[in-house]
Amino acid sequence: MQIYVCGTSTDVGKTHFCAAFCKAFSYEYFKLVQAGKNKDSELISSFARSVKIHKDGVFLKTPASPHIARKLEGLSYKASDISCPESKNLLIETAGGLFSPLDDELCMIDYMALNPKPCILVASYYLGAINHIILSIDALKRRKLKLLALVMSGKKDELIDEFIIRYSGVKIAHLEHFKQNDFEQKSELLKKSLTDLVLT
Repeated sequence: MQIYVCGTSTDVGKTHFCAAFCKAFSYEYFKLVQAGKNKDSELISSFARSVKIHKDGVFLKTPASPHIARKLEGLSYKASDISCPESKNLLIETAGGLFSPLDDELCMIDYMALNPKPCILVASYYLGAINHIILSIDALKRRKLKLLALVMSGKKDELIDEFIIRYSGVKIAHLEHFKQNDFEQKSELLKKSLTDLVLT
């Protein structure tokens, strides 16, 4: 199965989740658009060296919204021209949040709607998270994109989880922050959590 990994915002833990998921389920990794020289694929390989990593769909040196970075670098591309590898088991990481621009016309979620696949939404715990999460879930539903699970990154907050589940009916998995010395353990915990929820 090919799966999109999307986020409610920037820096919510998408890449760390991808590393743990790819390791746990033997998935390959593909970044739809990379903006910035500190490549997410390098973080993936630093934690999970056995994971097959595909060349980025688009690589931009400037750490900015892709529609800005491409202009600064004089790079011309259309979101619709980006194609995903034809791998059977592939995790496709988007950039930023669902409505982060991919080019001058389309956002990440527009690309996903044009190339529909199941998705996993990653979020973290902060003031305003509930609003961002519910808006993101609603946007996915409106575009008929299947949401496999919401993954909450960081220290668990039961009160936030309970409201989101009650209001939206989504399934929640958890991924605590990890370091090199506990990566294997955290990826196994994620595997159990997601297998019990959606992958059985």
